Formats: sequence, C-alpha cells, structure tokens
Amino acid sequence: MSWQDQITALLPPGLAWQEPVDTLAYSRDSSIVIPGRPDLVVRPPDAPTVGRVLAAASRLGVPVYSRGAGSMYAGGVNPHAGGLVLDLSGLGRILDIDTVKGVVVLEPGVTFGALLAALEPFGQTIGIVPSTGAAATVGGAVSAHALGTGSPRFQSMGDQVAGLEVALADGSFMRTGSAAAHGAGFFQRYAIGPDLTGLFIGADGTLGVITKIALWLHPLPAHRETACLGFADYPSAAAFVGELQRKALLDNVWYGAGYDAAAVRGRLLGADPALDPASLPRFVLGLDYGGDADAVRRDRARIETLASHYGGRPQPRFDEVYFRDLRRDELYWYSYAGYFATSRCAMVMASFATETLPAFLDQAQAWREQHPQFTWASATVLCRRGLHGAVLTFYDEQRQWPDVRQVVAGCTGDLMAVGCVPYKSGKLWADQVSKLTEYHRTLTRIKAALDPAGVLAPGNLGLGGR
Repeated sequence: MSWQDQITALLPPGLAWQEPVDTLAYSRDSSIVIPGRPDLVVRPPDAPTVGRVLAAASRLGVPVYSRGAGSMYAGGVNPHAGGLVLDLSGLGRILDIDTVKGVVVLEPGVTFGALLAALEPFGQTIGIVPSTGAAATVGGAVSAHALGTGSPRFQSMGDQVAGLEVALADGSFMRTGSAAAHGAGFFQRYAIGPDLTGLFIGADGTLGVITKIALWLHPLPAHRETACLGFADYPSAAAFVGELQRKALLDNVWYGAGYDAAAVRGRLLGADPALDPASLPRFVLGLDYGGDADAVRRDRARIETLASHYGGRPQPRFDEVYFRDLRRDELYWYSYAGYFATSRCAMVMASFATETLPAFLDQAQAWREQHPQFTWASATVLCRRGLHGAVLTFYDEQRQWPDVRQVVAGCTGDLMAVGCVPYKSGKLWADQVSKLTEYHRTLTRIKAALDPAGVLAPGNLGLGGR
C-alpha cells in the first residue's frame, strides 16, 4: 500500500485528493516563491485526525505543509518537498466566546470575516485583524505572525494570543499557557514556566500544527474617524512617529499607515491633476481612530499638535480621496497601489525601528529607479513600537516572472543591509534567516527536538529538516 493510501485511510471518504487537477490549487500561496507539487492533499475534519495524519507522516517520512487560505506572501505553504498538504479549512469552528474571561477559542480554519461577525453581537472584537482581508484564516495569521488593524494599540498577532493547542510531529498534543494545566482553560499566556506559545507563532508550520487558538477580546470602538497628516520629508515623519510611540498616544488609534512620495503624488494628482506637485507632502500618515468619541477627539488634537512641531499638517484631501474609503470598506491596504494593473504582486515585508523609516523608503525608491520595467510601491504599518514595511512589485507573470524573482531575491539582502528584520519569513526570507548564525543554530536544535523526522514544512525559515 502506498503512503498516500495509508494516510487517506485515516480520513472519512471524500477528504483526500491525489489527482493533479485537484491538487493544483494547493501548489502555491500569493507570493513570488515558485510553486511546489503536492502528492496528496487532505482536509482533516477535526484535531484528532490531524494528530493521526502527522503520526503517520512522521513514521513514513512524508513532508507535511499546513495551509489555511493561502493568502500570505512568503511561500510558507508552497510544498517544495512534495509530500502532503494539510488543508486546515475543515477545522473551522468557533468553540467558545467567553466575555467574562475576555477570550475567544477557535480552530485555525476560522476566517476573520466569520469571527468578526460572530463577535459583533457581543460588542466585541479581537486585537489584530490582518490586512489580507476577511477570507484569511486565523491559523494562517498566527502561524505567519500577522499585523494590521489593531497594531498601533496591540503590536502584532502574537501579542494577542492567550494560548494554543498544537499537534506535534509525532501526533501528540500540547496546550500552552494556563490551558496546559488540566481543567484551567485559556485565561493567561505567561504561566507555569517558559512561554512555549511563542515557539509556534510565526513558525510557519515548522514545529507543529496549530489546532486551537485562544485570543483576547476587546470592546468594539463606539466611534471611528480617519485623519491624515503630511510631512515635508521622511526624517521629519520618522521623528514624529517615534515621538508618538514614546508618548503612548496610540490607545485610540486602531490602524496607521504611511505612504511615500510616489503614493502621495499618485493619489492626489489622480484626483486633482491641477495641483502643483511641488506643494504636495513627501510622506502622509493615515490614522484610523476608534474609541469613545470624546477620547478620540482629545487624542486626535494632541497628535495633531505634536505633528505640527515636526512640520506635519492635516491632509483632508488625501483622507477624502483615499484613506477614508480604504478603511471604511475594509479593502486590502495595497489595492489602490496598482494591484489590478498587472497580473501579480510580489510583496516583501520587513520590520524595522522607527528611525530606519527614511532608509527603508529611500531603498524602495532606489529599486523603482533601478528596475523601471516593474511597477513599484511601498507602504508602512504603524505599530505600538517600531514599524512594519512592505515593498510591492507588480509584474506580468506570463512575461516577467523569472526576472522579478531574481530582483525580489536581492531585495531581502538590501533590506537587511539598511537595518530591516525578516518578517513573515516562510521561504521568501529563508536565506537571510539562515545567516542569523546563533539564532538559526538554536532554531535548528529546537526543530530537531520537536520534529526529529524533519517532515514539517521543509524549507521554511531555512530549515531543511530532511
């Protein structure tokens, strides 16, 4: 009996696929990373089945790649070693909404759209909603360490996880945080001993498969409004954002995004061609406020006063023609940058200290000038501390894919050289992660301990594992 038949026998009928026409959609995510070729795709209906599949895969030496919605940009779900793709959309249940403890417990295949709709009648939301839209799964966001709405208040997805249930490579299960104690449940992440939750957040499926997630709940904001601030240069904008973070003025800011000179010109001149380009700011920070109406007005006034000390001025027209509609419609934050102008978008995401913002934007402009055959854009996401940035390259996949892959591969090294840190690493950043010598050496030891057969997501984070 083939290994495919042995694993298929562990599932109810109709939840495994081997034919190439059925497995084609599981060959890649939304990244520039080349596709893989899965030999088998399975959709377990519950966590115990996940455990049985992993135990069999470890025994048989079959690579396993876990997949949610496939909306990430790092290539982590691309099955480069072949083997098995574990489609976790079958684990799509919200298990508990506990407004007393302030925790929601759910399975990894739940989408953010479904989760937010379920929480709304309780007047609750979650701290982080990623920018990849309502169809993204919570498990994918935790596994890849997402950010987005909520980042100015709460930083990133990992900071909102109260605990996890994880299926390990041998098929056994563990719970992290307070839930590791039988009967205690999920109410505290930092309990008992070392924080094992963090091992699996951002691990891209290399150390285990997440089967349950506990997230902190937060009240829905009673009032929302948007506003934009423009700055004459990047250093002034960076200095202002750093001061904003140090003064802790972000409690009523649910989302913040920065736009470089090219984006500002494109938005404003597109709406008002008669505008003098020389009069436009080089950088605009869009802020989406949410909370008690009086508190929002108070904080907005304080933020705008602080901005004026760095030359920042309100930009109501940018808010009107772009940012307000972007936030009200909850569209993808990169959609207006030209996503639909060509067939595909390659995205490289990085983290960096706030003072590194000018170097990041200058590097993005350098690529725009060096490679005019592609359409380039950049954007930054405001966090409670530091920033996350994305460089987007729009290209025609039919004609330009080999060239753009080579260019984007060089982007990761250039970003590291100016002080950026790999983010949403998967395979896109794998080469750079492997150069972080002591960090990667320790990661390799953890991988060997938790996955001795090396079957979980080979290639992610620069961990070959086989």
